[in-house]
Amino acid sequence: MQSLLQLLRGRGGAGPPLAELVSLAGRLCRDLQDDPAQVQPLVTAVLDSQLRLHLLNSVDVALVCARVLAQQQQYLAARHLLEGCRVPGGSPELVQLWNDIHYCLLMKRLGVAMLTPVQKFRCRKRNPPPPSLCPDGLKSRNFPREVRQKLQDFASRVSANPSKAQREDLASETCLTVEQVSNWFANYRRRQRALVQRAAPAQDAVDNPSVTEAGPCPLQPAGHPHLGSGCVDRPQWSGEWPVSQNLCLWPG
Repeated sequence: MQSLLQLLRGRGGAGPPLAELVSLAGRLCRDLQDDPAQVQPLVTAVLDSQLRLHLLNSVDVALVCARVLAQQQQYLAARHLLEGCRVPGGSPELVQLWNDIHYCLLMKRLGVAMLTPVQKFRCRKRNPPPPSLCPDGLKSRNFPREVRQKLQDFASRVSANPSKAQREDLASETCLTVEQVSNWFANYRRRQRALVQRAAPAQDAVDNPSVTEAGPCPLQPAGHPHLGSGCVDRPQWSGEWPVSQNLCLWPG
């Protein structure tokens, strides 16, 4: 490791070919990623090296460097590092780290210790990873059609709020985790509440047509009685309307 650090710092003479150096740095990052005391000098040397752009094209190097920056709460620096990566074929691990960094930024902004599944979903929508991390596009998070149908059938025929035992059975039958099943039913209940809330004003209009048919009462000049008992008192105009103005205050 010391010889690599010397090479990265420019004190190692001619040194090996660039591809070999990148491979060596990646292997060391992979081996030392769970040892913060040893990986920190390596990360510092990589980020200070004139070859850092080449080194960061290694998934292992980019992953460890960005993770160390994030652990130090240097989230913007970690994000900037990932934006500059040019990893051939992309990397699901780097995409996940990109999402985790944005979760941390959102939690810091909101002052919360964790995010709800909906907040995480919206965070990912607002902050998609750069194409260099997933050149083939993001993998769909939607469940297969058969899985969705099974969950929908259970929600409509049995319960939209299954017990712990029922969630575990569904997870086993659909090859999902219990957390995924719980999140699906939480989202289902949320969608159902939203549908009810949107339908309520329309139902009120059907049940009480007078609410929509009765428009605002027109303003009346002083001295004229209000027509009908449904009008609400409003500020009245002082004086009389000029004769020359042919205004229709009430429908004929």
